[in-house]
Formats: sequence, C-alpha cells, structure tokens
Amino acid sequence: MSQPTTETPPTRSATPARGPDNEVVRPAEPVVLPRPQALSRSGLTLRLQARALEHERFGAAATAVVTEMARLLACDRVSVGFHHNGRIRVTAMSHGGDIQQQQNLVRCLAAAMDESLDQHRLIVHPLPRDSAPGLTLAHAELARCNGRSAICTVPISSHGRLYGAFLLERKEGLDPPIVEAAKDAASFVGPLLELKHRLNKPVGGRLADSVAPPGRSTAPRALRKPAVVAGAVVVAVLLLALWPTTARVVAPARIEGAGQRVVAAPVDGFVKSVAVRPGEKVKAGQLLLALEDRDLALDRDKSAAEVSQLDKLYREALAQDEAAAMVLARSKLEQAQAQLALLTRQIERARVVAPLDGVVLSGDLSQAVGSPVKRGQELMTVAPDQRFRVVVEVDEQDVARVQLGQNTQVMLGAFAGDALNMTLTRIAPVATAMENGNVFEVEGQVSGAMAESLRPGLRGVARIDIEPSTVGLVWWQRVSQWWQRLVWRMLG
Repeated sequence: MSQPTTETPPTRSATPARGPDNEVVRPAEPVVLPRPQALSRSGLTLRLQARALEHERFGAAATAVVTEMARLLACDRVSVGFHHNGRIRVTAMSHGGDIQQQQNLVRCLAAAMDESLDQHRLIVHPLPRDSAPGLTLAHAELARCNGRSAICTVPISSHGRLYGAFLLERKEGLDPPIVEAAKDAASFVGPLLELKHRLNKPVGGRLADSVAPPGRSTAPRALRKPAVVAGAVVVAVLLLALWPTTARVVAPARIEGAGQRVVAAPVDGFVKSVAVRPGEKVKAGQLLLALEDRDLALDRDKSAAEVSQLDKLYREALAQDEAAAMVLARSKLEQAQAQLALLTRQIERARVVAPLDGVVLSGDLSQAVGSPVKRGQELMTVAPDQRFRVVVEVDEQDVARVQLGQNTQVMLGAFAGDALNMTLTRIAPVATAMENGNVFEVEGQVSGAMAESLRPGLRGVARIDIEPSTVGLVWWQRVSQWWQRLVWRMLG
C-alpha cells in the first residue's frame, strides 16, 4: 500500500530590499506575519529603534524601519516622508518599493502627509465614528489610488517642529492598537530617523539648517507669522547696520549774495511811489522808490524867497557902505543859503536809487505806499548779480567735525534732482541763535554750470562728507552723543 506523498511547495527566492542609497536592507526573520498584538507597544518601539540603528545611512535605516513596521503591524505598505527644501518628500516605502518608478503614487503619499502636517494632527481615513471631522481630501484621493485601503498618517514632531510623517495603508482596516503603535513609532523612532536625515546632508545643507531649521513650527499661525516677521526685521537691521556709507553732516542751506547793500530811509517821510520789487535786476543810480517831498518843496520855496530877500538887503547895505548893516545882512544871507541847500539835498535824497548793479533781495513796499518811514529804517536789500555764496547752518554738535576743503553738495528746492558742488571757504567763529538751537554758519562757493542760474534767497539742504563709515556706526555715534548729553544734563 503506497504511502501518500507530501509535496513541498517550491520556495521563491526573495529579492533583498534596497534603500534609496542602494544599500541592501536585510528583512528580519521572514516568518508568518504576526498580529499587531503579539508584541507590546514598548517591545515594538525597541524593535524599530534597533532596526534604525543597524544602518549608518539614512536611506537604508528609513527603509528598514518602514519594512519592519509593515511586518509587525500587518500593513500592506508603510511609507515615511521628511521635509526637504521646504516640502515633504517621500524618502522610503516598505518592502523595497521603488520610489522613482511610482511617481503618481508618491505624489499622492506626499499630499496626504502634507495634509496631516498642515492640520498638525493624526489623520485616519475613513474617519472613525466618534472622531472629530477634519479635512481628508488628499487621503481620499490616495484611497482611490490604492484600492480603498484604510490609511493612517502620523506626524513626526520634536521640540515644537514637524519634520515628517509615517503613513500606514491596510486593507483590513486600522484597529486602535495599530494606530497607537504608529503614534509610538512617530514619537520615539521618527526623531531618530530625522537626526540621521540631517547628519547625512552635505555640509552646506547642515549650515542652512543651523540658520533656518527644517520642518514646520507647531505654533499657531498667529504666533508664527510675527516670529518670522521679527526674524526678517532683525536680519534686515543687521544688514543695514553693516552697509558701507559715508559719515555726513546734513544741515539747512541758503543762497546769499557775495556782498549785500542795505538801502535805508534817508529822511523821515512817507512812501510816495515804488519802482521795483524783490527779484528784479537794477542798475546803479536807478530809481528804487520815492518819498513824499511836498512839504520839503514848500520849505525849499520859502527858503529860496528868504534868500532873495536877504540878498537884496545885503546889496543895499553894500551900496550904502554901511559896514555894520553889511556884516549883519551877509551873515543872515549865508544862513538862509545853507538852509536852502539842505532842503534841496533832502528833496534829492527823497528819490532812493540803487547803489550798485544787482538784484533786489527784499523790501516789497508796493503795498505800503503812503505809510510813514523813519530815518535809517531799512527799506530794501540789493545784492551784486552773478556773485553768490552758500551759507550752511551747521548744528553746534556737528561743527567740530567740519573742516575747510571737505566735499560738500547742496540740493536746492528750485533744482530738485540736481546737486551743486561746493567748496567750504569759511567757518564762523561764533554761533548764531536759531529757533531750534545754536548753529554755526559755514560759507562756501558754488561751482558748475548751474551756478549761473542761482538766485539769492533760495533754500535747500547741504550734505558735507566727513569720512567713510557704516550705517550702524553712524547711528551709534549719534545715539551715544545724545546719551552722553542726557546723562550730563540729568546728573549735573
């Protein structure tokens, strides 16, 4: 009687799994898949940590961990992704899955991981009955791609930052023990993989991570945005402080004539007429204004009549050869003639004329016809034409750094965009009291084609170059000077 024979099924040679670095990942004891409950949670975590520490390269360690997770948790596929250049990149799939040949699947996996990290929470699809609703569009799309398998995505976080995620796929559904085991793996094995991920980067990548840590902050967006803005502001301030510049003294400036003449009232009187206004060019001897001379003319006529009468008396005394009468008449005649000459001179001086060729700077009396003026009162100011000087009002705290011959530029309001080059010629030895404090007047001569277009009275801003420096050093000097003055003032 023949004995029944038992045929042993042929065994297929398993192809060793390889990581992204082409390093062979040795599967751990390929036996019948145990149930997730076969190992305790701590034992499962230690097994995964041991698999991560077996390999030096990150790619091999990640592939070994997800393969072991798929075996121990009876999952169809386990994937892991980490931040790379600001986005999630799937770095390993279980059972030696080729990432390069499954681009569509990899994109769906990365989108699901991003969806979990954006919400900062674990996502299970389909959602359990008692769980809070959430956004799972990317997980639903991944479920359509993998044949409606259950999906669980667990973020990997450490020190307040999200670095990546584990994604589990299982057709039989995901029981709570499997989800809890995945959370333990993310908490205790994920940071270990993230450390290997950073250590395997080139030197440039590690330097970049030291400046801008990888991953996403777990802080609320309302807190992250001010932090990012504050960091950007600090970097911008540091760059600005080190920016090379030139230490300068900036002060108000005005244009004046090289030599000014003041036209004053020669006598007491009233303004009769005005011939010119400020800004007009005049010639030497040209009439500027006339004072009322009617009373002076009457006094002159009276004096002229008195001179004629006294001259007649003098001639009669001379004809009669009376010595005493002749001397008396002669003295009275000379006195009357002097009075007549004085009145005639006063009438002539009532016509105020220009003392030189130039431009009228001030003294608009066109609206003051008939108003009284006093002898010596300033009426107009005339400056020579085409000869000007620039007067810079330097604050007393900056005048010590100003020296003759320093490069200076003047920007006038009438010539916006065009600066005049100026050479400093004089620094006033005494200060002038102004509304905002004491200033020293620094004078200079302008040069260039625009000098011919200048007009007295123009105002602008002068910039005196002191020495090469940086923006931070310039502001530091100003703040330190202000602080020293404040301390001296408060402490006496």
